[in-house]
Amino acid sequence: MLFRAIVAGLLCTIRYSSAFEQKDLKHAVSVLSAQLSDEASITFPGGAEWDMLQLRASSPRISPHYSVIIQVATESDVQATVTLANRFNIPFLAISGAHGWTKSLNKLPYGIQINMRKLNTTTLSQDGKTAMVGGVEVYYCSCCNQPDYLVPVTGLSECVSVAGPLLGGGHSLLQGQYGYSLDGLVSARLVVASGKIVEASRTKNADLFWALQGAGHNFGIVTSLEVKTHDIPSNWTVYSLIYPAEKLESLFSLLNDFEGPSIKRPSKLALTGVLVKLPDVDPVNPVVAYTVAYEGTEAEAEPYAAYFKALGPISTTVSTNVNYVELYTVTGNNIDSHVCAKNENIAGAGVTLPAWDVEGLRKAFTIFANVTADPRFSTAIILLENYGMQGVRAVDPESTALAPEERENPVLASPVLWWEGDDEQTTKDAYAYTRAIRDALYTGFDKSDEKRHCYVNYANGDEPKAELYGNDARLARLTKLKNEWDPKNSFKYYNPIV
Repeated sequence: MLFRAIVAGLLCTIRYSSAFEQKDLKHAVSVLSAQLSDEASITFPGGAEWDMLQLRASSPRISPHYSVIIQVATESDVQATVTLANRFNIPFLAISGAHGWTKSLNKLPYGIQINMRKLNTTTLSQDGKTAMVGGVEVYYCSCCNQPDYLVPVTGLSECVSVAGPLLGGGHSLLQGQYGYSLDGLVSARLVVASGKIVEASRTKNADLFWALQGAGHNFGIVTSLEVKTHDIPSNWTVYSLIYPAEKLESLFSLLNDFEGPSIKRPSKLALTGVLVKLPDVDPVNPVVAYTVAYEGTEAEAEPYAAYFKALGPISTTVSTNVNYVELYTVTGNNIDSHVCAKNENIAGAGVTLPAWDVEGLRKAFTIFANVTADPRFSTAIILLENYGMQGVRAVDPESTALAPEERENPVLASPVLWWEGDDEQTTKDAYAYTRAIRDALYTGFDKSDEKRHCYVNYANGDEPKAELYGNDARLARLTKLKNEWDPKNSFKYYNPIV
């Protein structure tokens, strides 16, 4: 009786889209409740967990419109929820890490949140060569395999899910050796738009498997992934360097050398940094905080680090014998870092480049200095990433749906802004800043005949589809598969292909 009273009271106060009526949702929820597992739960507005379950890294700017939240605990729960949603024509969106920042997520019109976090499992195979992963965040995936550090290639911070980045690519400190996260995918189980549970691999539903690797958010709700694992040594060496503004051109010219023939770069070397305002270091200008990470001893890493030390950084800190879990903390990507903060509107605008254009980078720096001088955006950064391409380029570009440009171009960048509250003008200003920085970074590239490309998981939601998913032929194949597997376009809220 209490459950019915809560539902009845709720239905009197919530706004609904024309897609379904109040009585339909009331009936759907009552039917679904009887079909869910004991560990699953249903939460409505005003419930004890409602606010917490809606928090995202990008909220309140990104706030999909939910009428009810289903915390699923089994694959059958996911299937039952999708089946009921289809029956009553209720839109739905599955979430796990809730770290995506694309504006397309805001298009969900008062639907169901399918919360995957209770599918928080990682199981190693007997031979240790693969793992089965559910709706788990990287933090739990990396920690669960101690002390052996048999881990899959996962996203760049501990707070993102394993599946989310993988479905769009999955950049990583390990990509130079093993490719992107999606390159380690062996098979997947997912609930497709019809409510059917499907398995996809290179030998089963191969076309769907191809689509999952680069455009996977458009094709279903992944309930488990079988991914390759790798034995990661615990002897990483990490150099943390800080450079003043005047070193910008020399540093990024050096990085271009590392991506070219003049320096033989090993696959174990990952390079990444950020532009950031550190008032204790420089009270006026932003600085470059840069990381040189090498899987190996300090003696093995030093010949490569020497290039960066020779540029004259303000400071250099060396961490040795770093294990894989500690690597997230040393590089500033652990679950307690600012990059994992919730409810701070995080916004970005991805840029993928064949090389650093130092003229454009200086323009971006000038804009960024104004951004960080604005107290609303003083914690902003610009991501400046060169993780390594040997493992990435070892994979046939036609074997996955990932846009070929993502395997060709070694430079990944994005402004990232955080701010508090939901002031409309502040949000408009943030978007203007991110666009201006993005366009500055493209200065040299835009002079060529090539078209821009943006990494799917760094997209802000205003990019043309071809900029995310590749050329006409690739988009045509994806669209054909979309019509086969999701003819009603149920999965259209994360950078849709149609």
